[in-house]
Amino acid sequence: MLDILRAKSRSVVIYVLFGIIIVVFVVSFGPGSGPIGDQGPSRASYAARVNGQVVQPSDFDEAYVRLYRMYQQRAGPGFTRELADQIGLRTVAMNQLVERELVLEEARRRGVQVTDDDLNRAIQEIPAFQTGGTFDLELYKRATAASYGSPGKFEELLRRDLAYQKMLALLRDTVQVSEDEVRAAWLADADRVDLLYVRFPLEAAKAEVKVADADVKAFLAANGPRIEKFYQDNPARFERKKRVRARHVLVRLPEKASAADEDAARKKIEALAGRARKGEDFAKLAQENSDDTGTRSKGGELGFFGPGLMAKPFEEAAFALKPGEISAPVRTRFGWHLIQVEEVQEPEVIPLERARADIARELAVADAARQLADRMASAALSAARAGKSLAQLYPPAGKEAGAKAGARLGGQAVVAQETGPFGPGGGDYVPGLGSVPGLAADAFKSEAGKLLPRAYESPAGPVVAQVKTRQRPDPARFAERGDEMARRLRGQRELQVESAWLKGLREKSKVEINEAFLRGDVGPSRVDLE
Repeated sequence: MLDILRAKSRSVVIYVLFGIIIVVFVVSFGPGSGPIGDQGPSRASYAARVNGQVVQPSDFDEAYVRLYRMYQQRAGPGFTRELADQIGLRTVAMNQLVERELVLEEARRRGVQVTDDDLNRAIQEIPAFQTGGTFDLELYKRATAASYGSPGKFEELLRRDLAYQKMLALLRDTVQVSEDEVRAAWLADADRVDLLYVRFPLEAAKAEVKVADADVKAFLAANGPRIEKFYQDNPARFERKKRVRARHVLVRLPEKASAADEDAARKKIEALAGRARKGEDFAKLAQENSDDTGTRSKGGELGFFGPGLMAKPFEEAAFALKPGEISAPVRTRFGWHLIQVEEVQEPEVIPLERARADIARELAVADAARQLADRMASAALSAARAGKSLAQLYPPAGKEAGAKAGARLGGQAVVAQETGPFGPGGGDYVPGLGSVPGLAADAFKSEAGKLLPRAYESPAGPVVAQVKTRQRPDPARFAERGDEMARRLRGQRELQVESAWLKGLREKSKVEINEAFLRGDVGPSRVDLE
């Protein structure tokens, strides 16, 4: 390949091959581009197996760090590792790796090949290998040798990336969009309505209503089957999982620390464990020695926690302790911990008979709240029919609201809000409101300024709305925007076809995921992401 590059390094390349952004990621985040490349193998032997093909732990590390940095660039410093865990970024990275292996396997099965000319063009288009806009062979050799060990190793990885892109490009080429489909999509896109609405929230109404003990007793007597159904439909509400209240001391240590640092941290935590077992106050030990800044000032206090909230080794150690007991040192990805459990709440299923009164009160309050909200929505509809707009009756947030009756509910101001323009393709979905059966359909039948005919039920409370603006499609403008809509519709269809194809590949494949990577027990450490 270097011979070909020498021959063509002066040529002007105008063909960008199969999404060069992916190629740039290979250069920017490949082996040796960050801490991962310098810290040795992960503790696990595999991240996933796809039809017998092993996805290496280092591949997961690189994919996760790349995603993490991408999200961080978009969201700013507020994007943390904890937030990444909440949105399931580890699962996203793992799915991308699995799907990549499936696509490459399918490319091999179909005989998809990346020629030397394909590879040459792609390399010369990468800005990192250019000087003054022209491919620089010496720069290329130095950069790939530094990051990958040799140009050959880089080219092997890049060839796989290009095969992946080529296979997907062939799939997308099968997508066809007819002119009738484009016209129908354009008509739907050009048909827009913008609503002004007032919602009377049920949660706020619950704070307003009062249900006496006599009312609860009467509800119990009259609604036995309804109470039993609520109990059966909400089993998690009445199943209390085991919880513990604990303190801990942390000796912070990167997941991929050196053997010397690991040994020093272990000795420190073992010394603290010895002092705690001899009777020293655990909270004081945590205040003086813990590296967890979030709990140190509270003597390591973690409060109550149940399954799934802590790192797996920490959780297992804590749940095995009795009140007052101190754990052996526990290693997690954050470092070494010493745990003291102060209280244990054993798991319990609350029987129906014990739950009846609480369920009855909850349902009685919900019924009373809905009745109150419905009365307020009906009053608003009547007032609007008499000639006042919703904006006058319920001034929008930021404008001075009158002290009129009905302007507040449960201590909250009830104000008119705007949906913003939306089209008819969402079924019952209305921006800002969610699913509201019948509202959107009535809105698209109406005209600007018109009050919609009734109060509409939504899970969060009844809604009264009127049309603020109404835009209907002008067929004469299709010629102006038809090409743009065709591109957009084709892009959407390509994504749908690709998603369905990948789903089919996965369903007929044998995929084994190492769950330790999804839990965060192994994989990139906090240091890797800083």
